[in-house]
Amino acid sequence: MTMGFFGLTGPALARARIVLIVVPAFLLFGFNQSNIGGVLQYPSFIKYFPGLDTANTEGSTKSTNAKVQGTVVAIYTIGCLIGALGVTQVGNRIGRRKSLILVSIVATVGLLIQATSFSLGQLVFGRILSGIGNGGVNAIVPVWQSECTKPRSRGKNVVIIGIFIATGIAAAGWTNYGLSHLSHSEVAWRLPLCLPIIFTLILIFATWWFPESPRWLISRGRDEEARAAMVTLAGPKNANHEGITQEIRAISNALQEASTSERGFSDLFKHNRQRLFYRLCLAVGINFAAQMTGANAISYYGTTIFQASLGLPEQRASLLNAGVLTWKIFAAVSAYLTVDRFGRRPLFVISGLGMGVSMASLAVSVWVLQDHYTYAASVAATFFLFFYMTFFPLGFLGANFLYSTEIAPQDLRMHLSAIGTATHWLFNFVIAEITPVAFVTIKYRYYIVYAVIAFSVSMLIFFFFPETKGFSLEEMDNLFREPEHWWQVTKYSQALRKCGVLELEVGEKVEMVHHIEQPEKSAVNE
Repeated sequence: MTMGFFGLTGPALARARIVLIVVPAFLLFGFNQSNIGGVLQYPSFIKYFPGLDTANTEGSTKSTNAKVQGTVVAIYTIGCLIGALGVTQVGNRIGRRKSLILVSIVATVGLLIQATSFSLGQLVFGRILSGIGNGGVNAIVPVWQSECTKPRSRGKNVVIIGIFIATGIAAAGWTNYGLSHLSHSEVAWRLPLCLPIIFTLILIFATWWFPESPRWLISRGRDEEARAAMVTLAGPKNANHEGITQEIRAISNALQEASTSERGFSDLFKHNRQRLFYRLCLAVGINFAAQMTGANAISYYGTTIFQASLGLPEQRASLLNAGVLTWKIFAAVSAYLTVDRFGRRPLFVISGLGMGVSMASLAVSVWVLQDHYTYAASVAATFFLFFYMTFFPLGFLGANFLYSTEIAPQDLRMHLSAIGTATHWLFNFVIAEITPVAFVTIKYRYYIVYAVIAFSVSMLIFFFFPETKGFSLEEMDNLFREPEHWWQVTKYSQALRKCGVLELEVGEKVEMVHHIEQPEKSAVNE
């Protein structure tokens, strides 16, 4: 039998996987996302990269430097996009574990190059390479985690990544705030750029100790290894061997029904009964929503918002920004506690509505401050920034990655997850590029754009995004295939849940229970 980390099995092994795989993977995500933003104006940093100086320049030079600075910050996200898309074939060919180790090594090399930079070209190359590694990590870990978790707890076991992303972002903010007192020393910017290596090293050495995804093993015809992995994941005391045999058979049948030949990205654009193009649109849409509702405008440029838009002094602006990012951690716990209780779809809708109200209110507050500074308007704007960070983590700081993996067929799960992650990074790049320009040109109207997008996202999710809570990964194919038209899938998922589609844990009862009356199913298709 395959043994887990130091002989752990079952729930204990699941907790160890969260601590040693999920935690460092998404601390890496969050820390890398915010660490460079706090060091750009340090004298010791400007000494080596004068072309990024916007604090001591004026006029056209400042404008040019600002554009270069935005590109240097944002180029990392392009690396992440490349890594997310590029890891798909690797992940399907060599497995989740080996591919995670490979991309972690790439990220480590990139971080070393970045932290030891003495020229702008070296810095840019290091950021792209570390982005490629980080994008690969972000694409692989949610897939591996979801494939090793039962439907009953799959949501919270993947959504928990949001807590660690928020923790990484906040850690970078506080690290930069503390090192700002040493801004004339090189350690003030080289240390934050190399600290994430701690997380990549944990991933490299800990990954070997955990079982490979049983679903991937079955897809490669390695059923006995998959059986051993399932026993380890369930725990010997809870493992029902007959149930595991049925589960292996169900996964094998799903793979055989999916395709008799190897499929790739092009298959996601095909219109067929599996509705792969519809699933592709869902994965792209949910990750578009995670970015284009304004969260990273705050994460990247929070200090600028407090200082330029709200008129607060530099020290207070920096402190409040760190406070907002820290509050994001506590708010992220709400998703962990509710995603498997209430489902994905309600959280997405509530989160979108809350963000829309927050951004609309922030626009009004900043509009008032733009004409005449008032303490009340400044307090109101600060409140709505914190209010926004109460709602964003509820739906879009982890559940978006979960949703992309849940709706995918087994042989295309890496592909769809990669496209979702790549969408996340593409619009992350857009936000990093346009936000400084938007602050200068359209000012408070910039927040109105995010408010409109957030309200629109809530409506689209309500009507077109099916609930996935409680369905096994293999049942997703039936969920998308059975309705007559693609726009009936959302209603069909609600009908299934009302009629009782259950998958009981291994050791209790493994066979699916479908109490769906034909008249009700027909009603959905009408």
